[in-house]
Formats: sequence, structure tokens, C-alpha cells
Amino acid sequence: MEDVSKNINRKQRQLPAFESLFKTYYAVLCTFAFDFVNRRELAEEIVQDTFLKIWEKYAELDIQVSEKAYLYRAVQNNCLNYIKQNKVKEQYGSEQLQQLESRISLFSLSSGHSPAEKLEQSELELIAEKAIRKLPPQCQDVFRLSRFEQLSYPEISRHLGISINTVKTQMTRALQRLRDEILPLLK
Repeated sequence: MEDVSKNINRKQRQLPAFESLFKTYYAVLCTFAFDFVNRRELAEEIVQDTFLKIWEKYAELDIQVSEKAYLYRAVQNNCLNYIKQNKVKEQYGSEQLQQLESRISLFSLSSGHSPAEKLEQSELELIAEKAIRKLPPQCQDVFRLSRFEQLSYPEISRHLGISINTVKTQMTRALQRLRDEILPLLK
């Protein structure tokens, strides 16, 4: 019981220093994190998580560099971890979506369907079409041109009069939204 009260007293003594650290660096670290993740709320969440992890280990921390350098590195690492995890999720979700598209294509190509297979095919097509219609207009156009018209990103860029980077961004958004919309229905 004595150890617990010592730990609580130590944390209480450290709280003003930690609060000062938080107030001094929170806003600039959010801006720094935003440069990595391009979303304000996500940047704030990453910085808050970073401070939470630091607070949990604050008594044991032995910072060998400046506090500022330590905080920037911790936020950078957390941003990079988020990006890495998000890429894995996107890749997995993209593979799932491709499998769904393949199933729909296979149903369309094969001719001798049983009534149950025809029903499943039409249900899958309906689910996919409803999800595609929920996309914003430009996102929908990019997705349809890529998946149904088989156009490359440069061709879509020329066709829609937008940059290739915009095509990539819109395609990423389309795949993410479709994955979020369709995958729960298939489980």
C-alpha cells in the first residue's frame, strides 16, 4: 500500500511539469503530425495518444535529448506507425474488394447459373452498385472509369481534366468507402 501512495505522490509532483510540457508543445505537434496524416482530428488524436503514453511512463523516462526533440520524434514515430498500419488495412481491404469484383465478373461470364447463383449474383451486383452510388460524384466517376472502363490513371486524368494525383486520391477514397460499405454486409 505504501508503494501505491508513493507513486501517486510522485505523479502529483510531476503533473505541473507535464502540464507545462503539454501546453507548450501540443499545438505545434498537432501541426507537425498533420503534415504526415493530412487530417486535423487524426493529427490531434495521435498527439494526444503520444502524450498519454509519455505520461504513463513519465516517472521512468530518461530523456537523453531535449524534450522538444524527444516529443517530435515520438509524434513522428506514432504518425509513421499509423501510416504503416493504414496501408496494411487498405491493402487487405483492396484485396477483399477485388475478390468481390472477381466474384461478380465470374457470375457474369458463366452461363449455366442455378437459380440460387443468379440470385446471389444479382444481390452482389445490387450491393456493389448501391455502394458505388453513395460515392461523391468525382470519386464515383474515377472508380467507374478505372474498374468498369479499364482506363489507366493517366487516361482518367485526361478524360476528367484532373491531375493524376487527384485520380489516385479519389480512387483511394473510393476503395476505402466501398470497403467500409460492402465488407460488413458480406460477413
